[in-house]
Amino acid sequence: MAEHPWFEIEDLEEDDLEGDGVEEDDLRVSPIERDFLDLLKQHTEAWATPDVGSGIDRLDDEETLLVFLSLSDTAWPMSLFDFGVHLRGNRVRGDRLHNQLYSLPDEPTGWALDTTGTNDELARATADWMRAMLRRPLVLYAWVHDGRAYAARFLFADDDETICQLYDEKSAPPGRTAALRAAGHVRGKGWLQTRGLPAPDFYQHVRGDQDAAVLPAGARPTEQRGAIRGVWYQ
Repeated sequence: MAEHPWFEIEDLEEDDLEGDGVEEDDLRVSPIERDFLDLLKQHTEAWATPDVGSGIDRLDDEETLLVFLSLSDTAWPMSLFDFGVHLRGNRVRGDRLHNQLYSLPDEPTGWALDTTGTNDELARATADWMRAMLRRPLVLYAWVHDGRAYAARFLFADDDETICQLYDEKSAPPGRTAALRAAGHVRGKGWLQTRGLPAPDFYQHVRGDQDAAVLPAGARPTEQRGAIRGVWYQ
């Protein structure tokens, strides 16, 4: 058994979804949901690690159970990525989760999970999917000017999917910010996108299967990280 198992359910109260007598802060879990959680814990306990957080909650519709894992970067430290499943009846749907609402994307990603079946089939499919997600190569890119990192990006290097990024205009090379804006590499409230930058100067493997990473030509591996100022955004 793992020293730090995920999906601890000892403190969860087993009750019907329509039941009474459960305090507002308690998490209601039906017998079927508890069985799913027990099975999922059994399927994951051999490879659960303390550097990955887990959680159980209920969505606002009160009929969907949320079960998720959280990836963090321990070097800086910061929360990076939440992914998990929504269980409702005999169906589970899994994908990247909104970092506050824990909702699924409007359009499923290419690695989304959507399956139906018995509790054991759902738990096994969820565990297999989570394990595959944890094997994806998580990499940090960094762009440097005058000895200081002015931009950084965490991504899954098997499909170049951005997790979060940072861009510090004050440290960027002259003209770089204007070029990004002119090319339209801006989103939301003026967030500059590191996808518009040339190949990164350095990269660092964070976790996952390093052999599955597809890295840009010219980027150099590093084990050292310096400070970088700014706000991280997706």
